Amino acid sequence: MKKLFGKTFGVFLASVLLIAALAACSSNGGNGAATNAGQENGSAQSSGTESLPKVTLNIVYPGDPQPDQDTVTAALEKKLAEDGINVKLKYQYIPWGDYYQKLPIMLATGNQVDIMWTDPGLLGTFAKSNSLASLDEPLSKYGQAIMDALDSKYWPPVTINGQKYGVPAGALGTTKGYYTATIRKDLREKYGLPEIKTMDDLLAYAEAVKKNNPEMIVFNEPPAQYQTGEVLQSTVSDGILFNFKTLKAVAKYDLPGTLEDARYLRMLYEKGYIDKDVMVGRDIRADFNSGKAAIGGGDVYEYNNYYRNISVPGAEVEFVKILLTDEPYMPTTTWNFQSIAATSKNIDRAVMFLNWIQENEDNYDMMTNGLKGTHFDIKDGKIVTPDGVDASTIGYAPPEWMWQNPKFLKPKATDAPDFMEQLLNFDKDTKLLSPIMGFNFDQTPVKTELAALSTIENKYKYGIAAGVLEPEKAIAQYSAELKKAGLDKVIEEYQQQVDAFLSAAKE
Repeated sequence: MKKLFGKTFGVFLASVLLIAALAACSSNGGNGAATNAGQENGSAQSSGTESLPKVTLNIVYPGDPQPDQDTVTAALEKKLAEDGINVKLKYQYIPWGDYYQKLPIMLATGNQVDIMWTDPGLLGTFAKSNSLASLDEPLSKYGQAIMDALDSKYWPPVTINGQKYGVPAGALGTTKGYYTATIRKDLREKYGLPEIKTMDDLLAYAEAVKKNNPEMIVFNEPPAQYQTGEVLQSTVSDGILFNFKTLKAVAKYDLPGTLEDARYLRMLYEKGYIDKDVMVGRDIRADFNSGKAAIGGGDVYEYNNYYRNISVPGAEVEFVKILLTDEPYMPTTTWNFQSIAATSKNIDRAVMFLNWIQENEDNYDMMTNGLKGTHFDIKDGKIVTPDGVDASTIGYAPPEWMWQNPKFLKPKATDAPDFMEQLLNFDKDTKLLSPIMGFNFDQTPVKTELAALSTIENKYKYGIAAGVLEPEKAIAQYSAELKKAGLDKVIEEYQQQVDAFLSAAKE
C-alpha cells in the first residue's frame, strides 16, 4: 500500500481501519467480531496474527485430558492465527461422572465458559435457563463451512422455539427399529447356517451354539425389547412410549406388544440363551471377546470394537441388522452438540473456531487426529500409526463424535474391513424422522411423580427385560404400581407439552 500510494495515504487508511475496528467491537458487546474488511465465511484473510486481536476460548469437555493436548493445541493456535482467527484455546476436561453436576454450577457461578459439549438433556435445561447463546446470527455470518458440512436433518435437535443453541455433530447410525448385534461368523459357518437376516435365523444360530457348546453364553446381554411393527419412541420414563402414528403418549405396559416382547425374552431365558446370572454385573464385552458368548449386543460401533478386540484364535465376526418395525425411523439425528455460553465474551470467535474445523480436511484432521507424522498418518485413505511410533503411546485421541463431519470421517487401519460401509449405509433407508425431534420435556410439574416411577422401575424393568421375571405376573404388577405412583399424571403432562410443541412447529 505504501509503495503504491505513498506514506500519507497509508497512515490515513490505517487510522480509518482502527476506528472501524473499535466501533465494531463496541457495537458487538465484545463478542470477538472486530473483523477485517474482506473476511468471508468466518475466516479472516490469511494476513497473519494481526488480522484479529487474540482472545482466549475456554472449552469445557467431558472425559479425561489428552496427554499431548498442549502440543496439539499449540499447532492448532498457530494454524488458526495463520488463517486469521487468532485465538488461544484453553481446555478444561471434567470426568464423565461429574460433568452433569459441575457444568451447571460453572455456568451459574459465572465461570468463564465459551464452548462446551451438550446433549439433548443439557441443551434443553440450559436453553430454558437462558444459559446458552442463540447461534442463528453468528452462524449466518461466520458458519458457512458448518452449514455446508451438516445436512438440514441435524438441526432440529438443537433448535428450541426457532433458535439454534448448538452446533450438532454429523452423527451416523442413529436409526432405530432394528435389532443389531455382532455374531461369530466362524461358528455360523461351522454349523452350516445361512447369513442371519431374520429373528428366526438368529434363533437357529442360538440353538446351534447351545447344542454344540452348552457351556457358552449365547447372548452376552438380553436383546433390547421391541414392539413388533409399531414405531414407538422411548420417553422420559420406562412406562411411557410415544406413538409416531397417533402422536400420543401411551402406557407401555398396557400394550399387547409389551407382553409379547416379555414372553419372547422369557423364552430365551428358559432355553438358556440368556445367562442365568444375567442380573449379576459383569464385563459383557469381555464375555464375547474371550469366547464365552456367541452374540454380542450393540450397534455398528460396538461391532467395530468387537472386531478389534476379540482374542479367540481363528474367530471371525460379522454384523447383524434385522428390521423389526414397519419401517426404520430416527428418534433423533444426533446426540452431541457444541454449545456456547450466553455469558461468553467471544461468541462470534467461538463460532469462527468451530467453523474453521469444518473448512477443510487438514483442519479437521489436526483437530481430530493431532499432528501428522507424530500422532497419525494416512495410507490408502485410512488413519494409520506413523512408522516407528508405538500405537499405545500416542497421546492424542479426542472424541471426534463431538464435531464429526461425515464428509471428512476416515476409517482407521484397525477397523473391521466393512465398518465404514456399514456405518455410512446404516441410515440410508431411513425416511421417517421423529415428529418430536428437539422436544425437551419440562419435568418440573411432575418431578415428584417421576421420582416415584424411577424407584418402581428398578424393581421390575431389568428383570422383565432379561427374561428373569414371569411376564404376565410381573407386567400386571409393574403397570399397577406405576399407575398408583402417578403414571397417568405424567402421561397427561407429557402429552400437553408435546401438543404445544407440535402446534408451535406448524406456525
